[in-house]
Formats: sequence, structure tokens, C-alpha cells
Amino acid sequence: MHEWCLFKSPRGKRQKTDHVDRISSLPDPMLISILSFLTTKEAVQTSVLAKRYRNLWVSVPGLEFDFDDFLPSVEILEKMEEDDEDLSEYEEKFVKFVDGVFEHRGPLNLDSFKLVWTEDDSDPIRATTWLDIVAKLKPKFLFVHIFTENYNFEVPDSVFASKLLQELVLHLGFEVITPRSVNLPCLKRLILDSIEIREEVMEKLLSGSPALEEMVLSDCLLSFCGISSCTLKHLIIDGYHNEKAPEILISIPSLVYLEVRCWAMGKLKFKNLKSLVKAQIHFHDLSDDEPLFLTALSNVTSLELVLSVWALRDMKDVLEKETIKFPTLNNLRTLKIGGWSLSHDFDLVDHFLLHAPNLEKLTLLHRERMTCCNIELSLGLGDCLDIVETTYEQNDKSASELAKIVETHFKTIREAHHISSEL
Repeated sequence: MHEWCLFKSPRGKRQKTDHVDRISSLPDPMLISILSFLTTKEAVQTSVLAKRYRNLWVSVPGLEFDFDDFLPSVEILEKMEEDDEDLSEYEEKFVKFVDGVFEHRGPLNLDSFKLVWTEDDSDPIRATTWLDIVAKLKPKFLFVHIFTENYNFEVPDSVFASKLLQELVLHLGFEVITPRSVNLPCLKRLILDSIEIREEVMEKLLSGSPALEEMVLSDCLLSFCGISSCTLKHLIIDGYHNEKAPEILISIPSLVYLEVRCWAMGKLKFKNLKSLVKAQIHFHDLSDDEPLFLTALSNVTSLELVLSVWALRDMKDVLEKETIKFPTLNNLRTLKIGGWSLSHDFDLVDHFLLHAPNLEKLTLLHRERMTCCNIELSLGLGDCLDIVETTYEQNDKSASELAKIVETHFKTIREAHHISSEL
């Protein structure tokens, strides 16, 4: 399409120029692809640009709705809160818009659907109907973030029977999901955030998702006794609540990557992790008499262990017991220990050095007296030890002194170990 426009030249004379509208010359599939990068509200607004755009948004294979996009400015919201006004007017507009989108789209299949509705004073009951509609449109990706403090929300059973779904993300305000059954044959990635997960539900999710490879449990209430799977490759437990169940057994022989970030390790037990290659463990309290989690991680090649001061003390106390046997980590090549401190006399580090004969790289994340120091070490054979890199806060004079102490200690411990091996 060619459009003629007039503009003034620097000399003040009007000139004609031939302007090419390249956007309108693009084929429909490419325009639809461009619209897919917008939210649904923005995509619908393009319908007023020209007659060609009127129904183009209908063919976009993804829908994205966020209630916040329909709210007024922060200043107006604060004024409404002061005047004790509710959000019913904006809630009605949001619901009307989403209903209208589904009405205009008809039964066209979806690739993805995203819904965010997180206002405390609004009732997301209509969202259940929307998810029922979406489940019939055979989506591959489904993201739902709903948190309204004053109302309950229930995920419909149809979501758990969406046979083409490959990724499911549910972020709820500690609601309980209670599907009568689960049939997700194509599901590969499952993310549950701020949800109570009971024993029967976990069993249904695992048995009803035969292709599941990645599971993320973030800040959930875990009311089950274990996770057992032969397909999972990645498992992340990022914060959890568990006051009733005595312990949670993780038994996943196919697992390759494990990440645990929690307050206490005592309730988490690990078994049969023979395929595990990389693990990241962050915790504050050991709450156990034996570091069993290290025994279960004996096959890893990369380990990141970040501990609080209390956890370090617990580990030190446990390792001082003669009945405790520190596991041998023959495959371990890379080790990172966070929260480490000189005040703990290198005990934990020594055990790793003596029981990880093939360790190549050690990183100590040091924190003492408000001083942060990251010491990265390259370990060679015998007593060969080179400090590769030391990073620390600017003007931290203790860093070089600390590096010397670490180097001297590691050379000493390796020499002692070498002598004891010859005897």
C-alpha cells in the first residue's frame, strides 16, 4: 500500500514523498505471529487500525489475560482504598472482556493460555468457566495465577484431562487441588506454586502423567509421604511447609537434576537417585542425626551446598560422631559450599576433600563478620593447589589473608592424607 504525505522541508517548502507501509504488506500469518507477542487486550485493540485487522487477532494461537491491565493507576487505587471503594466496576469490565474474546474466537484451538487474577477483593469464580472452555481447545501450555484472599478458587477437573497439554503452571493462594482423576499423557513440565498437595493428589499426578520430566514445587504445603517416578529428570523443591507428614521420601532413579531450598532437611529423605548428575541443596536446619542426603547424592558430578550457620554447626556435630560414615563421592568434580566460615575449622571442607578424590574445582562462599568473600580453587593431584580466582567486597583487606589461610590448610590436609595413605 502506498500513501502520499506532505511535510515541510528545511526551507519551508512542501514536498511530496512516497511512503511505503511495509507492515500492511506482510502476509496474514506473519501479522498474526507479531500479534502473538502482545497481550490479548493489546491484540484486540489493533482491530481499530484498519478493516484488515478487524478479526485478525482471532487467529492468534495464544490468549493472555491479566486483571491488573484493567485496573486504574496506582494513585486512583490508593484513593479508592482510602474511600473504602471496591473494584466491582473493573472486575465487571475484565469479565465482560474475557467473555467477549471467547465468544468471538469460537471453537478455534489454542496453543497457550495465561490468566493472572490476584486482587484480594475480587471473586474469580468466572475463571472456572474459562478454564473449562480452554481445556476443550486442546492447549499445549496453561498458566494460571489466581490469588484472592477473600474468595476460594477451584481448578476444574477438565484441566487435568487436557490430553495435549505439555506444560501446566498453577500458582494459587494455598488452595487445595482435588482432581477426581488425572489424564495428561503429553505433560512434560509441571509447576505448582503455593498449593496444598495431598497424598492422593500427588499419586494421581504422577500416575496420570506418564511423560512427566520436570516438576517444580514452590512454597507448597506438602501433605504427602513421597515422590516416586521413573520418568522425572528434574525436580525442584523451593521452600515447603510440612507440619503433619513425618517425612517425605524422594525415590526417582531417572532423576538427573535436583534442587532443594528449604528450612529443614530432616523431613526430606532421598533414595535411589542413581542417575543424579547435579544437585543444589540450600537449607538452614539439618534436624537429623545423620547426613543421609549426602549418601543419596554419592553419584553426582556437581554439588552446591549452601548452609546457614546453624546447619554448619549441626553438620560439624554430626561428623564428629564416630558412628557416622561420610560417603565417598568418586564422581564429584565440582563442589560449591556456601555459608562457610573460618570459625568452623574447615571440618566440612576437610571431609569433602578426603572423600572426593577426583574433585577438580572447589568454591567457598565465605561470610564472616559482614565480609563476603568468594574463593574459587582448582585442585590438582597430591598437594598441588592453585587459587584461581578470589572475589570479594571492595577494600576488603582480609580477603588475601583468608586466601593464604585456605591455601596453607588445604596443602597441609592433602599432605597428611598422602602420608596416611602410604602407611
